Amino acid sequence: MKYLYALLILLCQSFWLLAQDSYHLNLQSSLSSDYNLPSGNWIFADNEAANYSNISNWGGTRSSETVTDQAFSQLSQMTIGGQGNNPWDSGWKLNNTLSIQTGDNVLLVFWVRAMGDGGAAKLFVEHATNFSKEIYLDINVTEDWVQYFIPFEATSNYGANGLAFGFHLATQQQVVQIGGFTAINFDQQINLDQLPSDFNNELYGGHEADAPWRAEATARIEELRKADLTIEALDGQGTPVEDALFEIEMMQHEFAFGSAITAARIAGNNNQNAFYENKIRNLDGKGHGFNWVVFENDLKWDGWEEEWFVTHDELVQAVSWLREQDIQIRGHNLVWPGLQYLPDDIATNLNNPDYVWNRIDERLQEILNYPGLKGNIPEWDVLNEIVVNTSLEPTFANVPGNTTGRELYADIFKRVREISPETELYLNDYVTLTLNNTGGGQYDIKKARIQELLDADAPLDGIGFQGHIGGFPNSIPAVLGTFDDFYDSFGLKAKITEFDLPPIVSEELGAKYLEDFLTAVFSHESMNGFLFWNFWDVATWQNPGANLFREDWSQTPAGDTFIDLVFNRWWTDTTAVSGTDGISVTRAFKGKYQIIYSCGGETVRDTIDLTKDEKLTISCDNLQTNTDELASKPIDFLIYPNPAQEVITVERAENSKANISLINALGHVVKEVISQDALLLMNIDDMSPGIYFVRLQTAEGHGFRKMIIK
Repeated sequence: MKYLYALLILLCQSFWLLAQDSYHLNLQSSLSSDYNLPSGNWIFADNEAANYSNISNWGGTRSSETVTDQAFSQLSQMTIGGQGNNPWDSGWKLNNTLSIQTGDNVLLVFWVRAMGDGGAAKLFVEHATNFSKEIYLDINVTEDWVQYFIPFEATSNYGANGLAFGFHLATQQQVVQIGGFTAINFDQQINLDQLPSDFNNELYGGHEADAPWRAEATARIEELRKADLTIEALDGQGTPVEDALFEIEMMQHEFAFGSAITAARIAGNNNQNAFYENKIRNLDGKGHGFNWVVFENDLKWDGWEEEWFVTHDELVQAVSWLREQDIQIRGHNLVWPGLQYLPDDIATNLNNPDYVWNRIDERLQEILNYPGLKGNIPEWDVLNEIVVNTSLEPTFANVPGNTTGRELYADIFKRVREISPETELYLNDYVTLTLNNTGGGQYDIKKARIQELLDADAPLDGIGFQGHIGGFPNSIPAVLGTFDDFYDSFGLKAKITEFDLPPIVSEELGAKYLEDFLTAVFSHESMNGFLFWNFWDVATWQNPGANLFREDWSQTPAGDTFIDLVFNRWWTDTTAVSGTDGISVTRAFKGKYQIIYSCGGETVRDTIDLTKDEKLTISCDNLQTNTDELASKPIDFLIYPNPAQEVITVERAENSKANISLINALGHVVKEVISQDALLLMNIDDMSPGIYFVRLQTAEGHGFRKMIIK
């Protein structure tokens, strides 16, 4: 009898392990009711107990707990004692029990949270033996349970246990809990876009409106990106002029704001696009555009020698056009030391270091001295991605005096400096921000390569951080931590050289993340520029999530955000009024400015580069000599009564469209009217008593009149 009882218990346990549990039943029901999906087939077991008995883990401690307040009933907890050299040094995974065919549409569902201060994980779906990826995404793990729906289309056939689903967790010391981990194969009954997609990728680190980094970044921007512009007004005898009015018009940022472009689309070249060309120089509709660009492929070694998209003459023509627009150009790149990026003859001569060096030297001399390019490319990515592209290192490892073959890299930097002494020289790579690495592995190798160059006295001026951000955007505090780490270690200037976001980032999230990421970059003392890796959906590499314009040239939310930040919130257009000492002081964003001052019926314009605190003295004595150079003429008009209390009359010679502004003694526009009439009555009864200026602007020019409100 006791044997029969034991058998019954075993059968009950087996049934419990094999029967579909309430979590899976409820999930299947909600997918059917909410998304009108068929039942599909469970890729793992259809109950939590069986699935959790099949989990494997490494590099950490795993435990399980029962849960009573969630949709699932069990959780699996991983405790990671410290950061590994690589994210995959600790992990958690579950292999499929159901086979999967190429083209099958699969939905992965799970819940995850971190204990304590939050955590980070890399979600993977990969071939169980060769580790080729179906999915590899960064997840910012919060302290709250968050459910994820992640769909994908299988690119290969997988038998049972052929596909591993799980997390790499050695990104930091942390405790991560996982619940309700399951997956459903809908075969090809439905399209991929019919599956729910909830990546929760808006929960990146620092996304909160009250995140501490925001106030800190704002304070740094005020300190680092602005300077005091002091303007002194003198009359013909050198006496200070009180209440002199200055218009301060920003023309261009000192900080580099730019994008990768293609030379074929501009300057009358073979794929000329008027919209594309116009947007480069006029993003905001007021004539302000990118102040830096980088050619995506046209200057790469093979691209140059084989003239992939433009001839040499067309490239020079594009460079000339850009310089005429006062747009600076980055060179990308001189040497990319992976065989797939080098001319074919180098691959066949890898056993001949003299041959390879001569080809490198020829490349450097030709491109750096080429007429029309020389003197017009102020900085270059000398080397690109040397952490993973090491094809040339064995060739030079046995050269007398060398030990690693990486001595070649310092030699290349030194040779570039010899050929082009004025050029700023950068090392460009993707293994930090693009891979969302914050330490260990390739991150530390990049730092070691920089240190090797500096130890070898290579003339390294700056670091290029590629910013191909993933579907789960990088934590903003972590990004700032990376900038701090490299600047504290090396003291080198830096640029974001290749920013984009993938298509799984929505337009709204793309705009929000762009605002946060760009704010972090603009606020950091090491940074001197930010460049997109293209800005238009038609001309983009593979990640259009943060492009500024759609295919039809309609502006995206990211475009709205970029233009608002760069040409509005971080832009200085103002007026200033001198005090009794003839001096006004304006705190302005660093960049190129036009200063306009009227005196005695004449107008003077001065252009200055504000890169630090500056003082500019303008005297009525030299106005006459500048008047001939003006693009516009002073407009004569009358205002009366003066002083006035309730209403003033603005009178001019003819009817035409005019903008009439009332400006207070602080230089602020307090009232503005557009009128077609030669005679305008302006109500001023809501103005406080004091000194004001009336500015009248027409298509032909503008003028100022001082007035007093009693």
